Amino acid sequence: MLKWPKEFIRYAVVGVAANIFGFLLYALFTELGVSPVLTISIFYPVHIGIAFYFNKKWSFNFKGHIPASAARYLTAYAGCYVLNVAMLKFFNGYLGYSHLIVQAIAIVVIALLLFLAQKFWVFRVQGASFPYERSL
Repeated sequence: MLKWPKEFIRYAVVGVAANIFGFLLYALFTELGVSPVLTISIFYPVHIGIAFYFNKKWSFNFKGHIPASAARYLTAYAGCYVLNVAMLKFFNGYLGYSHLIVQAIAIVVIALLLFLAQKFWVFRVQGASFPYERSL
């Protein structure tokens, strides 16, 4: 039996709550004059910690080796941080699109990439066959 729907809904709840709060802080800080890149640099570590805890415990109900999963989680987020900065620099800095619109789109794109990374790499059940899990 696939666990995708339940896991994705839980992941989405965690992500929506964290990202709405983060986006509001992003909008506030950039409105106060803090640069978009500095703002996401400040909030990424906080977001990562909160999201790791809730996704590990609730979204994926992961009971595996925490240091290894935490290292994979940080690697996935580091890659997405680089992607986020690149999107802001290219679409806002080079093409001139609104940084708020670019960041809103980046949140959705990165959330989908991170779900896949967490599902199949970070919190993967040992012995699970890719891309489907065996029933527990």
